[in-house]
Amino acid sequence: MKTIFTLVLCMCLGFMSAQNSMFVHTATAGNISADASFITHPDLDGNPNAKILVTHTWNPPGSGGVYNQEVTGVFYSNGENQWGVYNESGVPMTVGSSYNIYIAQGPGTVLHVADIANQGSVDSYSIVNHPDLNGNPNARLLLTTYYNENGVRNNHNYGVWYDDNINRWIIFSEDFQTIPLDSAFFITVEPDNAQTVKHVATAGNISGNWTAIDHPLLNNNPDGIVLITHNWGISGASSNVVLDKALGVWYTGVGWAIYVEDQSAMPLDIEFDIMIFDPPLGVENSTIEGLTYFPNPVQDLITIDANKPISRVTVFDILGKQVMQQNGELNSMKINMSALTTGNYLAKVEAGDAVQVIKLIKQ
Repeated sequence: MKTIFTLVLCMCLGFMSAQNSMFVHTATAGNISADASFITHPDLDGNPNAKILVTHTWNPPGSGGVYNQEVTGVFYSNGENQWGVYNESGVPMTVGSSYNIYIAQGPGTVLHVADIANQGSVDSYSIVNHPDLNGNPNARLLLTTYYNENGVRNNHNYGVWYDDNINRWIIFSEDFQTIPLDSAFFITVEPDNAQTVKHVATAGNISGNWTAIDHPLLNNNPDGIVLITHNWGISGASSNVVLDKALGVWYTGVGWAIYVEDQSAMPLDIEFDIMIFDPPLGVENSTIEGLTYFPNPVQDLITIDANKPISRVTVFDILGKQVMQQNGELNSMKINMSALTTGNYLAKVEAGDAVQVIKLIKQ
């Protein structure tokens, strides 16, 4: 019973820690300055080197539902020593509007600057060069415009697509207008404390200007946190839909949905990459010296090595349910995952006083 209690306590504490890196910010009269709303957060205050992403959320808990049809980006104010969400158009920030914020915790979020060197075949394209994206048409990526790098406003709606002629991902302006040179973006490829999935708008999940997301972490969860980016796909795919509209997310009463801010119809077959806050990924985490694990993805056996004896490995599914556990006393442990279904898992590795959570993919 003590072991179970300790695990539950650890995961609850971890939830609080992870929630802190994905949270809801609401623009109020007290934090709005012209077209911007300043964020107060211990990991952001006085930290100009942070990287953050944002998606407008219509009705988080406690909100009656507020629209914002403007393109929103992020910036850091040296005068306020705070990060803020701002309207790229310069239109005053809407009081009561809310935003899902993701603070990057690891190397999965990078800065991309649109310049002549990475301009695509037309000036509405900017080619992304990233080792986890190049040659990977199945990657999922999310982006947010960022003002500070060169002080460039960037008032365009953006999506991403994969050019299989050059095997690169491309950021494109949905209005096909020139991407301002030196404009900057934060791009997340492999987020911490979250999982990324693809969502397709179909006849079965579209209702007017929104498309319902069916995911166990979001269904019947008004506290869910989700960020989105439009993914046009590969040339010739049914997902080749352009949508030059501001987008947001909202809770329908039974789950979360992506919607068009001006209330025009949600297009059929349009696809989105979405990032969802994942409580199990927030288990309190330290670093185990020399920890390695292979192969990953795994079909049957995965080997976990460390510089210290590994006392226990506990595997959880994406909902945080324990699916297996193995004890040991050596620096190397083999885990047989052959009986588990295909999907994503988390393994909590314990060695001495250190605990580290790793992501595993079962093929």
